[in-house]
Amino acid sequence: MKLIRGMIISLLLLWGSGCTPEVPRSSQNNESPGITASGAAAKLSDSEYNALTAEQKYAVANKLMGTLYKGVPAAEFFNVEAGLANPALRSGSNFIADMQTALLRPVEDKEIYLARIDEKYVFDEVRKPIEVPLAMLFEFPVSRDYFHRWIAYNLANTILFSPALENDSVDYTDIQDIYFRLVRMMEEGKGIRDIVYEQMISQENWRRFRSPEDNTREMIEIFLGLFDRDADVPKAAIACKNWSLTDDQQGYQLVIGFDENTTPQQVLGATIISCYDFYRLLSQHPLLIPRIAAVLVDHFFVGYPPEKRAELVNSIAAARPTTFDQLFWIILFSREYLIQAERPKNFEETFFNVAGRIQWAPYDRFFADLNNPFSGSSFPTLRNMGQASVTYKLGRFPEVPLDSLSFSYYHKAVRERLLIDRKSDAFNTADGGWQKEFINVPLQGDDFIHYLFLSVVSRKATENELLVLNDVIVKRRYQTNKEGQAMIVLDYLSRLAELYAFVAVR
Repeated sequence: MKLIRGMIISLLLLWGSGCTPEVPRSSQNNESPGITASGAAAKLSDSEYNALTAEQKYAVANKLMGTLYKGVPAAEFFNVEAGLANPALRSGSNFIADMQTALLRPVEDKEIYLARIDEKYVFDEVRKPIEVPLAMLFEFPVSRDYFHRWIAYNLANTILFSPALENDSVDYTDIQDIYFRLVRMMEEGKGIRDIVYEQMISQENWRRFRSPEDNTREMIEIFLGLFDRDADVPKAAIACKNWSLTDDQQGYQLVIGFDENTTPQQVLGATIISCYDFYRLLSQHPLLIPRIAAVLVDHFFVGYPPEKRAELVNSIAAARPTTFDQLFWIILFSREYLIQAERPKNFEETFFNVAGRIQWAPYDRFFADLNNPFSGSSFPTLRNMGQASVTYKLGRFPEVPLDSLSFSYYHKAVRERLLIDRKSDAFNTADGGWQKEFINVPLQGDDFIHYLFLSVVSRKATENELLVLNDVIVKRRYQTNKEGQAMIVLDYLSRLAELYAFVAVR
């Protein structure tokens, strides 16, 4: 793929310049999405998964978990005590099926995880709404509660639900309101149409698109995928003529006035009178679900030709999903995604997947620093990478920014804040990095190098890589120094293009 090739950093620059996905315990009944797609978005079957080699199963497991911002440690997936020349699975269970079960189960004692977040991390009091959601995803175990928070985070970073923090009329409370409304309504079992309607009538939506003409046009385009509707927009704006946003002096408040429309308007083939009618029309429109599916397909299947994306959208829509749980479920567990999809990863998919595999621990201000909006920060931030969270008016674009400047910050964060960042003081909350438990495995020599490769890029080292890396280890006199060996190999791995992309499992 052209986008992936564009990320390649020369392998000749070798000497240049944690969290295991827990499965929650619960006494409550599972809640199944109850959805099955056929055709292009058909799920990866048990027989297809079972037919994969051990290494292929590990690659699929981390493709799934990387998408979910979690990681599967190699030492838990493989029987490392038997060596890694021919990796053997530690468990005979179907990992994909196990994760499906976990994602359907509510977490017990949610307050424990919330308290842990408050105790462990230092947040900026103003910017806390943009910092806490990612900290929650790091701390929460894989569960239904986690799934809803991950879905909400993803939706808030698309054109569909972006709070648009870059607008002067938007503040951090809008982020909090949108995010937790999404989480709350999913936890209440509300469907896609109800959630979209609540978003449309919200003050947060009007702070993003601030006039009747702008708001109605954008809602038609964003949620139905209908463009150039110049005949419909003026009529929809008449229905919404008594809705307005105050100026900055009055705090950008949504006001619904008394001068409501009383004249029927023909919009999209239906008769409406009020702005509520207009939003109900859109939220109940037959194009809504296919359009939302298309937006998500654009993000998860970047680089696919239009006809292939259309097949996926049609397959998803034909399954008739009614909730966001079902919609994301179809995509995540589809054979096309888990086996075939190739695309650049966003920062969260790369960083937190590897973090979960190498026993990495964040320092107390990590999530605050990562979301720092000021580009002058010495810490490589999401804004530096062109991947600022919940910030852009139209959300993050499906294509991850891979220009030289953006990617240099992306690589710097992965290399310096993750792979070569060793936590040296277990009691210092300001010290983060991977912990010594990661390299405390009964492996030596080539097997240890294979272990490091599997832990980061889900494959073993090639013969040529073993030759070069062992030569460096000998020259540095690190034959008995596992930490030194790990630093050399992890530094090398930070420079591989495959680390920053999901690849097909072959």
